[in-house]
Amino acid sequence: MAQRCKVCLVLGGGGVRGLAHLGVLQVLEREGIPIDCLVGTSAGSIVGAAYSIYVDAMEITRRALDYFGGEEFSRNSYSSLIPGSKEPNPGLVQNVINGVRKGYVFSNLLRKTSILPGEKMSTMIASLLPDIEFTDTKIPFAVPALDLKSGDDVLITRKSIRQAVLAGCSIPGFFPPVEYNDRLLTDSGIVCPVPVSAARSEFNPDVLIAVDILNRIEKVEEFPSGLDVLLRSEAIACSRLNEQEILKADVVIRPEVGQIYWSDFSELDSLVNEGVAAAEAQVDEIRRVIRRKRRRFNFQKLDPRSIFKAAE
Repeated sequence: MAQRCKVCLVLGGGGVRGLAHLGVLQVLEREGIPIDCLVGTSAGSIVGAAYSIYVDAMEITRRALDYFGGEEFSRNSYSSLIPGSKEPNPGLVQNVINGVRKGYVFSNLLRKTSILPGEKMSTMIASLLPDIEFTDTKIPFAVPALDLKSGDDVLITRKSIRQAVLAGCSIPGFFPPVEYNDRLLTDSGIVCPVPVSAARSEFNPDVLIAVDILNRIEKVEEFPSGLDVLLRSEAIACSRLNEQEILKADVVIRPEVGQIYWSDFSELDSLVNEGVAAAEAQVDEIRRVIRRKRRRFNFQKLDPRSIFKAAE
């Protein structure tokens, strides 16, 4: 009997664009493509944790859409904490930019470690994930983070799922870093949005599927302020690091999430649908890669000693 390939799924960071991961999971589950281990960055850590616990893509999609479209999330809206924009339903990023330009947020960052309180993120994670440990998941799972004290990359695989996801989602400047085992951890998405290398090192999979939801760099003609230049430079650097990382994946799924801000919760269903479409387009390629790896398992090396035994 042929040995089955070990398949690892890596879910990249991107805020609300992480809902596209749900569509990807729906397709992989429907097509019978196994997921033996999971690694998720930032938003990918929330989806990855939920799937590793429940292993039911449709159920976690229902829960996510109910939560983000419901009153509880609306009451805990981050945008209301940031003064600035007069636009209807502005995204968090736009609100922050407006706040920086007016001096509110800049002043806040000089006095505090973050723009927003950590309790907001903790409340959201507690609403979406049960309070269990990594040993209680049905699929092995890991969360990358960045240690601000040492500058080291950290891969969390032990203790509390909620605490690990909180650390992995604490976007620098927006949410406070998290104390965890004598480390000061924050979201590692800025240096590695899709952690392929970490997944290979931890789980040594035969086939690695990466889901990339990072915004594409499109041409921009004007940069009115130094802040615009800073944000653009950071986006370019992040994109280039990501391009190098995803080269190490066997298959890359890229949902067409456009230029949606990571905090824009106005198109939840369409994000899931984009994940479905992108995964469906790669199903044949995933199966081809799995078949190729499986053939390697079927090849049995000949023991030279058996030749001499046969000749005796």
